[in-house]
Amino acid sequence: MRVLSQEQLEDDVVDAHDLPGVRVNAIGTGARGLGSDVVRADRGTDTAPSSCAPVSAVLNGASAYTPVGSVVRVAGRKGHSAILTLVSYRPADAARAIGELRTALKTCVGFTRDTMNVTCEDIEVTDAPAQGDEGVAFRFATVMGSGTDSLRVPTSVAAVRHGSTVAVYKAISDVPGKPADIPGDLVDAQSKVLDAAVRAAPVSG
Repeated sequence: MRVLSQEQLEDDVVDAHDLPGVRVNAIGTGARGLGSDVVRADRGTDTAPSSCAPVSAVLNGASAYTPVGSVVRVAGRKGHSAILTLVSYRPADAARAIGELRTALKTCVGFTRDTMNVTCEDIEVTDAPAQGDEGVAFRFATVMGSGTDSLRVPTSVAAVRHGSTVAVYKAISDVPGKPADIPGDLVDAQSKVLDAAVRAAPVSG
């Protein structure tokens, strides 16, 4: 299987040809926004408890391993979208990243992080999408503030490995108490694109 380059990752972001009606936007400002090459290795050393480090890292589409390339987009249909992060790794690192995330979720029920002004609580493993080579999914409450002034925002995350590329989908509910649903059609369409890309024969010459 191919290790996708930065350019290939950008070309393989789902578009209207793959999913009619989909809207895909870069995050940030400028000609290219912050949609390219923004994911860095994240060992979560400021996460408490430390066993939750892989969980806190994946919230930003990251892991403890250095990516070959990455893109971050907001993708989906009107009124139903998710933050989509595609990260290409060196051989074996993608599988390690998913494995460490799966292991962390066996015991991680909540955490805080020094770089975040929020707490993540009530982490619960959910059914992973039936795409790619393997996947992990979970949901939790993002808690902002404290006491009676706190706000709990339902959040859902799914990480799906396609060869050495990991696609991370994060959905945030815009209504407190309402579950955050990751668009299934987005996962299906993006998975088909990535499966074809990582299994394609290298271009010669």
